[in-house]
Amino acid sequence: MIQTVQTPPVELAAGRAYPQSARQATYQSFSFQFEARIDVVTFGTNAVSNTEAQEIVLNRAFEKLRAVVAEAREALGIPEGEAVDTSPEATANRIADFALNFFSAYARNNGLDDNEEGRARFADFIGGAIAKGIEEARGILNALAALNPETESSIDQIASLVRARLDAFIANGLGGE
Repeated sequence: MIQTVQTPPVELAAGRAYPQSARQATYQSFSFQFEARIDVVTFGTNAVSNTEAQEIVLNRAFEKLRAVVAEAREALGIPEGEAVDTSPEATANRIADFALNFFSAYARNNGLDDNEEGRARFADFIGGAIAKGIEEARGILNALAALNPETESSIDQIASLVRARLDAFIANGLGGE
């Protein structure tokens, strides 16, 4: 519904006022109804069941997850459609290899030498980022109700293997892992 109303004179900065008949404001009124119950959410006249709402949320979450996986696949140079070893060992190696490739740039940008102290500073930095990523992945899987004891164990094993690779890197550098 559109309603036109006249407004009283408005004083301007220069001290002039428009006459009442020259100034009008147009307002548009909106009507919105909302009803929520445990099993149905209603917006206007369209009802969405709890099951349909969950499907919508899960589909959108999976779309975002697929996009993240596609981006990671591209960043790791894994061609689309190629089978990927998802064992904890292979996953940990991919994570560690990807992360350790940044050491030279990090050392150069932070004035670090390729010695145990410099490598330890890098490992602390990149290890923190990896740990955060692992916890975020754990949270996503938990939110999707896909975190079971077997998956939890695999995640813990991956984190442990990555940490071992970082420790070997600190002690031996890139060539002596």
